[in-house]
Amino acid sequence: MKRRLFALALALLLAVSLPVSALAGEWFIDDGDIIINATENGQTVKQGNKDAVDDDAPVIKQRNGSTATDKTIKIETTGDAAANVTIEDVNIRSDGDAIDVGSSSANITLKGDNKIFSESGSALHVSDGDVTITGSGSLEAEIGDNENNNAKIGSHEDEDMSGKIHITGSATVTTEDDGEDDFYGDGAGIGSGEYGNMSGSITIDGNTKVNAFSQENGAGIGSGEGSNMSGSITISGNAQVTAGSGWDGAGIGSGEDGNMSGSITISGNAQVTAG
Repeated sequence: MKRRLFALALALLLAVSLPVSALAGEWFIDDGDIIINATENGQTVKQGNKDAVDDDAPVIKQRNGSTATDKTIKIETTGDAAANVTIEDVNIRSDGDAIDVGSSSANITLKGDNKIFSESGSALHVSDGDVTITGSGSLEAEIGDNENNNAKIGSHEDEDMSGKIHITGSATVTTEDDGEDDFYGDGAGIGSGEYGNMSGSITIDGNTKVNAFSQENGAGIGSGEGSNMSGSITISGNAQVTAGSGWDGAGIGSGEDGNMSGSITISGNAQVTAG
């Protein structure tokens, strides 16, 4: 009897001392805006007015992806922490940034077909943050409004993109014309907004497919109109990249009236079409 009691007590002690695994849950963007916060102590997810919940690997979905939602995703990190999130078949159409990373760090895994659209912000906002887009799914990132000069993926108008954007895995990322005739914008497809320098890095590798276009005078990949491209653009691996400017920017490089002092490196089996 004593041995059984001792064994039970030992088992309870071990159970208490074991680390608790964080929830890896499914979150539905339809239910409200989502904020992901990562620190050196872990990661939480907060939605709407509900309390934050520990979750190191959230999967954000949508109940009916055929209808766009105006709910958004915001990522906040501190120190060297990077947030981890999977988005699967979401369709966001917002007034501001659809996904806002800003100065934070994030690993975004794509599953299924995802669409993010911003009327007056960026579809995926990155300023001096560090973002990796990976997975096997697709991401269509667009912006609209009468005149939106932000980058589709990258920084806002008058804001530098001094961070890192890395597209890898076997993801497909598209920033093409949204088809609206009244849309005029001079930000880059991927890079910086108008008058915002691209001093960071854009890396595309793996087996990715990227189609990146500016609507008017920004570069497809690089800087917006009137913006310097002093950073680096690297395309390698088996990446397939098509990039272009609607009017007078470079396919890959700087926007119209911008200086090109950075580097463009293409290597491996990468296939690149720029015009």
